[in-house]
Amino acid sequence: MQTRHGVIMKWRRIAWGVLAAAVLSSGLAQAQEAISLEEAYTLALKNSPQIKAQHYSTAFAQAQVSEAKYYWAPKFSLKSQFGPMPRVTDETQTENDIWSNFFDSWGFTTRNSLEMWMPLFTSMKVYHTHELAKIGLEVENLREQNEVLNVQFDVARAYYGLQLAVAAQDVLKEAEDYVARIEREYEKLMASNDPSVKETDRYRIDIAKSNLFRVKAQIASSWQYAEQALSVHTRLPLPIVVQEMDFSADSAVLRDLPSVMEMARRYRGDLALLARAEEAADLQAKIQWLQWWPDLVLAAEVNYRYSNAVPELTVDNFFIKDSYNGYGFAIGFVLRWNLDPVQQVFRVRQADAKADQMRQRRLLATAGIELEVNKNYHETVQALKNVEITKASRRSAKRFLTYELLQYEAGQGNVNDLISALTTFIEQRSIYLTVLHDFRVSLVRLQKVVGVPDVDMLIERYSAETLDE
Repeated sequence: MQTRHGVIMKWRRIAWGVLAAAVLSSGLAQAQEAISLEEAYTLALKNSPQIKAQHYSTAFAQAQVSEAKYYWAPKFSLKSQFGPMPRVTDETQTENDIWSNFFDSWGFTTRNSLEMWMPLFTSMKVYHTHELAKIGLEVENLREQNEVLNVQFDVARAYYGLQLAVAAQDVLKEAEDYVARIEREYEKLMASNDPSVKETDRYRIDIAKSNLFRVKAQIASSWQYAEQALSVHTRLPLPIVVQEMDFSADSAVLRDLPSVMEMARRYRGDLALLARAEEAADLQAKIQWLQWWPDLVLAAEVNYRYSNAVPELTVDNFFIKDSYNGYGFAIGFVLRWNLDPVQQVFRVRQADAKADQMRQRRLLATAGIELEVNKNYHETVQALKNVEITKASRRSAKRFLTYELLQYEAGQGNVNDLISALTTFIEQRSIYLTVLHDFRVSLVRLQKVVGVPDVDMLIERYSAETLDE
């Protein structure tokens, strides 16, 4: 018989077990909480390696701007030398005397110098270099904006793909229920020797079940791929649960093509990048041309020399300097001019050619971007039309299946027509989900191509017609 204490301990263990299970189930429920597309965007902006990599490029460009800004600051160079040396008794010793007593006695000598130089006039070279660095920073900022759009498109495509896979699985489940219902009715009619059914109807039902199994495997593969693609930027652990697909038929009126094209000219990051690249090429050509001119520099030097192997000079003369003992200081203006005339001629020509090349590339890219916007705009318009077309055919397929199923259950139909109606309904419902997915992805792709920060900027009016699924 258990003691009172044993019973109490047992119930405590049970209570702790229930509490732990509740906490665990709560944690699992939290882990499985569905995320919205906006939440996925937020996670991607925070965690995407693609955006982080571009952010470091921007930080690198910012450091280059700071470096160019402080080019006028003084530069220092320290030189220090220390080494052994044979001793010299006095300044009257000749070189032969030194070599004769080379192994007798040794000392050391050291020479140290600190040099400083600061540019005073560079013929606008430093100014243009700073301006070039600032253009580089602007370019990286524009690239960061483009990467945000690219990541948002990848996240939206993966998110909609996962929604489609989940919805397709629901469609498949409904189809399996219909096939099971047909199979039950078939067995009832066969058991009652109803003349409306045949033994070969079983083969048609088995073929329909096999087709469903094959589609089920394809959906599972698409589901897994979409989950992994969404995890790349959001860094969410698998499995990922997204909100259910909105089955309402998107009914939107896009802005006209001239308006969309004007937005692309204003927001498209590539166009701004090309403009900055052309400006940078012109600045590089100017900097290369300015290399023909020298720079004026303020230079200074402090030096210290000491040797216990060489005696100090006894001559006290400003124009005679002891190479081994003493210290000194000097300051003055220096003209720095490193010039290779032949090389400089061709460097200037190369820089001019690159600037002209960038201007032509900008013209070509601008025309290509307009074609890209035009193409994606019409694809989005067609995707929207497909939604309207498929919405009607899906409803007709539903009514067709309902009619054939009732006829079959009443013993007035045949399984061939029923399977055909079921196949048509599943196809139309799947196509409807697909065209909804395609339109939403196409709209996000158009946003990326135009470069606008919000997809609603592309839509003049937006409404939704509810369609029961």
